[in-house]
Amino acid sequence: MELRAARAAARRRVSAYTTTVSMAGLTLLVLAAPAAARVAGRDPEPVLLLATLVLAAELMPLELGRLRGGPGDRRGGPPENPTGDSTTMSQPFAFALVLGWGTPAGVVALGACSALADLLAGKAARKVLFNSAQLATALGAAGMAYSLAGGHPGGPPDPPWPGHVSLPAFAVAALAFFVVNNLLVEAVLVLAGGTPALGRVRQGVGVRAWVSAMLLGMAPVVTVIAETSLGLVPILGLPTAAVYLACRGAIQADRERARAEAEAEQAQASAAEQARLVEGEQALIRQLQESDRLKRDLLATVSHELKTPLTVILGTLGTLSRRGAALEPAERREFVDMAIRQGTRLKKLIEQLLLAARFEQTGQEPAEHPLVDAAALARDALAAARVAHPGRELVLIAREVLPVRAAPEAVLQVLGNLLDNAAKYSPDHGPVRLEATRYGPLAVLAVEDTGPGVPPADRERIFERFTQLDSGATRRAGGVGLGLYIARQLANAQDGELVVCDPPLGGHGARFELRLPLTPIAPSPNPVAYAASSR
Repeated sequence: MELRAARAAARRRVSAYTTTVSMAGLTLLVLAAPAAARVAGRDPEPVLLLATLVLAAELMPLELGRLRGGPGDRRGGPPENPTGDSTTMSQPFAFALVLGWGTPAGVVALGACSALADLLAGKAARKVLFNSAQLATALGAAGMAYSLAGGHPGGPPDPPWPGHVSLPAFAVAALAFFVVNNLLVEAVLVLAGGTPALGRVRQGVGVRAWVSAMLLGMAPVVTVIAETSLGLVPILGLPTAAVYLACRGAIQADRERARAEAEAEQAQASAAEQARLVEGEQALIRQLQESDRLKRDLLATVSHELKTPLTVILGTLGTLSRRGAALEPAERREFVDMAIRQGTRLKKLIEQLLLAARFEQTGQEPAEHPLVDAAALARDALAAARVAHPGRELVLIAREVLPVRAAPEAVLQVLGNLLDNAAKYSPDHGPVRLEATRYGPLAVLAVEDTGPGVPPADRERIFERFTQLDSGATRRAGGVGLGLYIARQLANAQDGELVVCDPPLGGHGARFELRLPLTPIAPSPNPVAYAASSR
């Protein structure tokens, strides 16, 4: 009876709190709407563009969830149980509206876009109102903090655009937004669980603060670009998405750790399940260790692989915003091309992250593959490698037709990844060899390089996610450690296998073999030997 009464009291507290926050946030949105409308009428292009980016950023997690076969969610559970993080990738664009066009514009854009995205996700009305009110209130508090710290939301009275953003005042505002936003969400957990829940509230604060700092730190750049070079603003969506996707994995790992610890506490409290508790604790320890490893790998990936192109993009765009009028057309074109190149690199990293996530979500499904010639696919892969690595000596040996059943694009992706790795790790003038041969019932497509090779103890570990032998800030080649993982998954999907072994005759380097089962069809003999050198 006492437990039932305590739970009922907790539900009443949570309901009263969420209703109060929702009403306060709704009142703030209604009061801010006229001022926001005046700002949009006075300066419509940047305001509407940034509001559109806010909406797109709010919808992106939902679309990613649908692509993975799930419902998608942006901030976790219902108001009574906010298990997710309170950070969304829309915040830098909403914050930019506050800095450049005033607090009402940012509050209305973020609150309205959050509500629209939640409605499209099919969430309950009370969660839609709570989420919208939570973000609007937090951003309103940030705008007030910016003013009190000496900043001028919407620009100073006589604006020396650009560069009017006060960075000290912005730092105070960003801190206020992070604190208020998280307090509004985590207060529900405290009200529902009482004093013991305070310990759970503190879990993951460091990760959330790091992610929030990465995203909100882009707001001044977005503001300056929107005021000076409006057409370049959408490009900033790419680095924002890259940071959000990579950091999302770290937050998920931290969330899984917290969930595992909660389960461990519940297991320890049950004296009747002592036998099961021992085995469960061992499994939980392994889960904690794996979650910690994944979090470290993801944070290292962000630091070493996403930070470099992101810094170049923001630096070039910042230079264009500050000195665009003083630059020659050729110089401006060079800066834009530099940003595009780094953006393409970020796009490739994001595609690898999404493809790896798809393999984890869906696994391998049987499929009917067409009959193709593996030797012909090897020739196509070598032709693409010649374009990508024009200064590299490439040699292809294919003496017969090799009929296999496989998806051509999957085989080409595997070979392309292996050839890229071979070119990266081989000496500058070292040749790369691609051989397509028959070995018993198998078609073997082998890529050999003259690089340092792979130690026998690491020949399985390199096919794990986020694994690189030369990991760290000093490694030669870039990447997030997903290429070989994706290549093996693709090979398995073709009923084949991807392995690494020693080169024949004990030479230097590594030999990666893609082994596919031959189809029992008598091929038309047409032996051809290819030797191509790209110089």
